[in-house]
Amino acid sequence: MASKKKSARIGKIVATPAEAPVRELKAFYHGQPTDEFTWARFYWPGGEMPRESIVHHFWRKRHPAGAESVVDTAAKVEVLLRGEIGEDYTDPDFLVRSFEEKLPVEETAAFAQVTMRFLNATNLHGPWHRATSWLRSHYVDPLGVPVVAILHAPHLAGSDAPVHVHGLILMRRLSPFSWLGMQRDLASDGAVRTAQASWQQHKSK
Repeated sequence: MASKKKSARIGKIVATPAEAPVRELKAFYHGQPTDEFTWARFYWPGGEMPRESIVHHFWRKRHPAGAESVVDTAAKVEVLLRGEIGEDYTDPDFLVRSFEEKLPVEETAAFAQVTMRFLNATNLHGPWHRATSWLRSHYVDPLGVPVVAILHAPHLAGSDAPVHVHGLILMRRLSPFSWLGMQRDLASDGAVRTAQASWQQHKSK
């Protein structure tokens, strides 16, 4: 009997064999869920089996109010890229599919996720501007890695959780011609401490 899974295309359902084994996507988290700044690294165990797709994680972040929605339900979703990258990559579905399709078979590094919570926010545009400007200055411009920025506004669903921005950082450089080398160092413990210090400095300006 076949199980049903979401494909990379919006709203499309495809049948996949329930018994098909994959290397499951795993995560290592830094910080507590209520901290103002948290960080996570996502990876696959080594092996020869196919890797679990990262599409579903990105999809859930873009659809906090329901995965079945055809349009993004997050307050804002934007792909942050260097200016010379082709417009096709501004589509988060295209970006993530391309990343997966071009990833070497033996690669285990997937992506990083940074979350910035704004406990005293009085609007949405302030946190969004502050978070995306930092993501560009710390990851996109110096490292050449794409970031999918996602703004969550829990009050729109009746929750008192704070406004927060997720930055989903693909750990591979992107050029106008192709995907280039991996940036595994951005997931190291030292890189996490550097990112946290950089964010604290940026938000205090």
